[in-house]
Amino acid sequence: MFQHRELGLIQAYQIGVTLVMTVLFWGYYLVLDNLIPGYSLTGFSNYFQYYLAITLGFQLSFLSSRQYDIFSVTSGIMESHRFIWPHMVFAGAITVLFAFLKHDGGISRLFLFTCIPLAYVALVVINRYFALDFLRKFLHRPDQKLLLIGQPEELPKIESLLSKAKLFGLETAGMLTEADAGDLPWGIKKLGGPEDLGPVLDAFDIGNLFIVGSPRDRRWLSGWMRLAEAHGCRVSLVNDLDVFLQRQLSFFRCDGIDLIEIRDEPLQNAINRMAKRFFDVCVCLPVVVFLLPPLIVLVWILQQLQAPGPLFFKQKRSGLSNQPFTIFKFRTMYADRCDSSLQATVGDSRIFPAGRWLRKFSLDEFPQFLNVLDGQMSVVGPRPHMPEHDELFKESMSSYRIRAFVKPGLSGLAQIRGFRGEAMTKDDIIKRVECDIEYIETWSLPLDVRVIWRTLLEMLRPPKSAY
Repeated sequence: MFQHRELGLIQAYQIGVTLVMTVLFWGYYLVLDNLIPGYSLTGFSNYFQYYLAITLGFQLSFLSSRQYDIFSVTSGIMESHRFIWPHMVFAGAITVLFAFLKHDGGISRLFLFTCIPLAYVALVVINRYFALDFLRKFLHRPDQKLLLIGQPEELPKIESLLSKAKLFGLETAGMLTEADAGDLPWGIKKLGGPEDLGPVLDAFDIGNLFIVGSPRDRRWLSGWMRLAEAHGCRVSLVNDLDVFLQRQLSFFRCDGIDLIEIRDEPLQNAINRMAKRFFDVCVCLPVVVFLLPPLIVLVWILQQLQAPGPLFFKQKRSGLSNQPFTIFKFRTMYADRCDSSLQATVGDSRIFPAGRWLRKFSLDEFPQFLNVLDGQMSVVGPRPHMPEHDELFKESMSSYRIRAFVKPGLSGLAQIRGFRGEAMTKDDIIKRVECDIEYIETWSLPLDVRVIWRTLLEMLRPPKSAY
């Protein structure tokens, strides 16, 4: 019920926006063409193309935003502005790009560059004062009664949903609960206990029952639903399985079967993995071809002057699915003191002077672009640890192994949030792993770009944890 009412409001809003932009565009066209002396617009079909560019640009931005938060715009003019602004900017950019590609000299620049700001102002005002109230009254029969049943401690979680229910034409009649009336939030009356469901449905002409939280005995649910449907009442339930399991869940349907996954993983999509790999290669190749060769020469000279020995430091690390691989770094320690099992510490005597400079500015990590090119690593991802450290760290957090769901990276969310360098405490490990799991669940190419940008800034201004 809520899903389809919300979808109906969204679709009606899209139709309304199209109508508003249509009236505004062609009304403004007629005003300039007919009412301003000495000013004429020619080529109706040409202007029609720009009308489509503006309108479709707005709708594409709206559909791709995935927020559809049209319900916030009635709370203030700034909220309306924040909602409309990115969509109008996108529509304007599409329109300007279209004009540039056409090399169109026949369209009025005055019209084009004033029509879009006018549309922005009109939509902000209409959203703020008219849109949702009009749509709600037009689409839904007002004052349908909504009855809550369950535990009052669950109500803060659905506060925004209850506010949205008013836009759907639903009025909260009260709540049935075993708790005391004083435990309920202000504005919600206790109408009795769960056993009073039948009489309350009759007395208040309830049209919608909203079950909040699971009852002590889940068998009550089927009884409540049968009783509600016998009274011609719609039933909605708050899914609290994520609370029970204490983690975010992902719901979807496959081959007619409803499935629940413990976490969302965008990189399980093969197209996303291909996009990430293509992005890695595009970032990696210029570094390997142009930056790495002169850096190799510089580091080799510094090593020969201060700490002769091999150019690279090679070490076994855990990669995708915990498979071991050999990672490459510029050697920054004296050749006879490179104990790979020990983490570097502040003031570590094993590091030669130029090596401290290389580590501070993360230049010692550049050979790992070879690992990226080879497909063992990604530019962005959880930092790879040594297998023996994995065995040690997994004791600190049960979900530690989740970080191996994706390829390790040169940098990641943990690093740009300050969790880099030596992991000295259990809390250090937990914070890093939480960042890694967040990356796995929220991956996107824009996120990778943001991590790379922040990493470049940290290379120029190294944090205290860089040693």
